Amino acid sequence: MYKLVMFLLATLFLQIGFAQKNSKVVGKLIDTKNNPIANATISIENKSIAKTDNEGRFEIALVPNEYAITFSAIGYTPSTVNATVKQNAITDLDVIVLQIQPTKGDDVVVRGATLNTRKESISAGISFIKNNSTVASIVTSEAIKKSPDATTSDVVKRMPGASIQEGKFLVIRGLADRYNQAVLNGILLTSTEPDRKTFSFDLIPSAMLDNLIVNKAFLPEMPGEWAGGLVQVNTKDIPTKNFFNIQLGTGINTQSIGKTFYHDNAGNLDWLGIETNTRKLPANYITKSKFDLADIAVKTEMGKSLRNAWNPQTMQAPLNTSLQMNGGFTSKLFGKKVGGMLGINYTKRNRILDITNRFNTLSPSGFSLNYSFEDDKYQQDVQLGALASLTLQLNNKNKIGLKAITNINTSNYVTQRNGFDLNRDEDLKGTEQTFKQNTFFTTQLTGDHTLTKNIKAKWYGAFNILDGYVPDQRRILYGKTRN
Repeated sequence: MYKLVMFLLATLFLQIGFAQKNSKVVGKLIDTKNNPIANATISIENKSIAKTDNEGRFEIALVPNEYAITFSAIGYTPSTVNATVKQNAITDLDVIVLQIQPTKGDDVVVRGATLNTRKESISAGISFIKNNSTVASIVTSEAIKKSPDATTSDVVKRMPGASIQEGKFLVIRGLADRYNQAVLNGILLTSTEPDRKTFSFDLIPSAMLDNLIVNKAFLPEMPGEWAGGLVQVNTKDIPTKNFFNIQLGTGINTQSIGKTFYHDNAGNLDWLGIETNTRKLPANYITKSKFDLADIAVKTEMGKSLRNAWNPQTMQAPLNTSLQMNGGFTSKLFGKKVGGMLGINYTKRNRILDITNRFNTLSPSGFSLNYSFEDDKYQQDVQLGALASLTLQLNNKNKIGLKAITNINTSNYVTQRNGFDLNRDEDLKGTEQTFKQNTFFTTQLTGDHTLTKNIKAKWYGAFNILDGYVPDQRRILYGKTRN
């Protein structure tokens, strides 16, 4: 995985350094139901110059000038768009929508319109909602460009009936994340958390989105394992031009900044949320059931074999930090069009939580307090995620793509407890140190082929890994008989 990421980064920077010098017009042709129009004719002054591919996309090399470009296809009303082509620049028409011609009528109406890319893209979303047979919301790529949203979770929370918890987990119409489902380019996504059914939507940078659809009613062709909503995340395959974005951020938590912060930084890569076997248990460590039955000498030797880190370290609570980088390239490989994208997302947050933990019982004489604990929890949350895609377009009818997503979500915290337990008649004081690392990885290989005019074939294969790792969790509890 490391070699793949380094290869994609090197390729990305090389492509950015040698930017294309062609003047081109690019875009996508769809109908009012958001379906791509394949093999449509693109003409200038009644002269056919190109055809759309099986996804409705087109790319035309033109000399700098002003053009009236006409898009037409059987069963659709042609549309004309005015485009200004500049020297050594790519003119992105984004999304062009063709109206479906009525099947009845005495006259055939040909409608020409002068549209700019921003209105065209917005009209694509409006047409999708108007002509869709189910309840759904859509955000198009042009609308995403107009917003300051950096991740997919930021985009989703702007949609009607949707909200985001913890900055990444989706809630639709009041139903929690476990009742919702996500698909990436038509492929069902597994959970990114080992202990709950949910997907972390902050993994995918918004710059990589082609469109995002939230369905609130069931569809016969889509998975039905949800009750709140189905989120269709569609990413770009081959970008229209090379791009690279970087975003740095910081933040202050008023409950933690400037205060003493307890932590256990044992490994060199803790700041990335990656455990480097520093906390790994000794090879001779036995199970808890065997440990409970062992004599005191065996327990003592076992304790000596553990790393000597029973007291947490202290520092001043640092600032919250975040980093996001994403880029893409498009080029030619053996005469075939090839493109790819890479996005990296990193966040680190520090929190101090004051937690009161009490237990009361009800008796005929009233409520009685069994125990009461005051916990101070010092927690550092680190998330490191990456998304990479590589697409090879063999021709207008055949395309193969490879996508991969990986995410490391780590919670490293120290809890200090003070309180009393009346059942044991003791005052208690304790410390807990925990490093919890969740790792998610998925890769998808897809193919899209147009066999005949009316027959298309799509195939895909996916592989997923989901792992939870909690090494060397430590709890120390001291008890003293109450006076």
